[in-house]
Amino acid sequence: MSLTKENERNMISQTDRQTDRQTDRQTDRQTEHELTGYPSIDKPWLKYYGEEVLHRPLPEGSMYDYLTFCNADRLDAVALNYFGKKVTHRQMQEKIDICARALTAYGVRSSDAVSLCVLAMPEAVYLLYAINKIGAIANMLAMNATEAEIHEKLAVTESKVVITVDLALEKIVQASRETSVKHIIGVSLAESMPCVIGTLYKWKSKIKQENCILFSEFLKAGQGKKIDCQEIKADAPAVIAYTGGTTGKAKGVLLSNRAANTIAFQYKYADKVLDFQNGERFLDIIPPFLAYGLFFGVHMALCTCLEDVLCPDPAPERLPKLFTKYRPNHLSGGPLHMEAMTKDKKIRGMNLSFAKTVAYGGDGMNQEWEDEMSKFLKSHQASYGLMKGYGMTEMAGPVCISNHKFPVMLPFFCNNIKILDIDTGEELGYEQEGEICVSGPSMMMEYYKNPEATREIIFEENGTRWLRTGDLGHVTKDGYFRLTGRLKRILWSIGADKTPSRVYPMEIENVLSRHSAVDKCAVVGRINGEKGYLVIAYVTLKSKDTGDNVEKELRQLCRQELKENSWPFEYHFVEKLPTTGAGKIDFRTLEKWAENSDSF
Repeated sequence: MSLTKENERNMISQTDRQTDRQTDRQTDRQTEHELTGYPSIDKPWLKYYGEEVLHRPLPEGSMYDYLTFCNADRLDAVALNYFGKKVTHRQMQEKIDICARALTAYGVRSSDAVSLCVLAMPEAVYLLYAINKIGAIANMLAMNATEAEIHEKLAVTESKVVITVDLALEKIVQASRETSVKHIIGVSLAESMPCVIGTLYKWKSKIKQENCILFSEFLKAGQGKKIDCQEIKADAPAVIAYTGGTTGKAKGVLLSNRAANTIAFQYKYADKVLDFQNGERFLDIIPPFLAYGLFFGVHMALCTCLEDVLCPDPAPERLPKLFTKYRPNHLSGGPLHMEAMTKDKKIRGMNLSFAKTVAYGGDGMNQEWEDEMSKFLKSHQASYGLMKGYGMTEMAGPVCISNHKFPVMLPFFCNNIKILDIDTGEELGYEQEGEICVSGPSMMMEYYKNPEATREIIFEENGTRWLRTGDLGHVTKDGYFRLTGRLKRILWSIGADKTPSRVYPMEIENVLSRHSAVDKCAVVGRINGEKGYLVIAYVTLKSKDTGDNVEKELRQLCRQELKENSWPFEYHFVEKLPTTGAGKIDFRTLEKWAENSDSF
């Protein structure tokens, strides 16, 4: 369904449900003396948003609908930039239609799951919106997933069609055996590259050897086919994304069109959050198989009318070169990407006044690191300091975000937050630390075909669905949100009096990070019978020549700053901390290391 200004009413319908959501967002703003004592009731963060924003209805329809609606008057503006080759919105829509016809020719119908194993490349964007346009579901497979993991995801989703980038072709072929997969389509990273660059990338012979369908042949199959343009509701499923799996097995998160559109909508209209102007460049380095990369890096960027610079290689060491080449106005990455920027000699000598937004998410940095990064940006004339977001796959991305006006995080205006006591489950008031629970229109529908896991994380209260994040934090009376730790990473220590007490790894990591020789650190626990957990610290150093007294100094620092039960029992100095494909610290691997110190 193609949208224009004339059919805006079909896009943004004034339904009773919509009105209820608006009313919820427009709760009377409370002055301090009027506060009830509970953030979820008062919503003090709403006072930072304009009335126009709070009265604006959420978009109805599909992701594709919202994309075309936002760019109806700018079809000749650049949508994508891939190795310098630019694609306009008009050209992109034509490509989306071609892909939609091809999918139809291969038997894909509404509600079918189509598996995509792709990187940040134009074909990934075309396919995502083509799948969405015909009412199917995009099942996003991670490039770094194991063959067994991919096999399970293909089997559970009953995917008949898999489209994969050439780099993952062999793994996909093996993983597809004994599943419902009928067609494997191979697409090259060079497909949309400029000719000079593309000729250096050899690929076709590999795909032919695997006896898979070339992407060009796939597209030809759609010639003359009609697209079933049935109306797609906002609450219809759109994407299956997978959790990071840093502390447990990755789970499939089923997200609706409304969830995806809410993320883009909040950035588009929350002018007090980020300063986006039409046509500005957004450097998209987070892979689209992550919710962060898909909904923030692709959908948000395109719906806020930015030029989306696609970078298929997410390696942090690639960022400095990309940054200097494209001079992006907006950039978002993980902590490792931020670190790579500060260490690059060329960037350190640049004027960064073109950089309006440098934001990170996906994993936390300690406060000292954040402060250093902000100082670096400001000293290099960047428009603002470091911005950060807090979110999760289960909420389709960011829930809270900082900005140039508010260095601490604010909840987005569509979201609500309550803090629960981790022992009693009772709601806590301001400044009280407990488990963070969130609600809002971007919340997942379910863990895909996993009702037990869904029930563990989602609960309903007075008709509102709430999601348990597993994170610790609090809300101030001013409406600011602070993340303080992760519930799943709480360790238990048993004292001499047999009384259990909590140990917070993030607290320990913040103390260790203050030592001048420490580059990174991570804390896990090792079960020690009746004594609970022993604290095990893994540390990387800024330099190998830091002296032999670092461990002694760290032990002394912890004795000064922490309670005795939080003192690390062991210190392991390693060259590099293990990370996931998303660039997060892999705590599961560290826990295995802690079980057997000789395993790393």
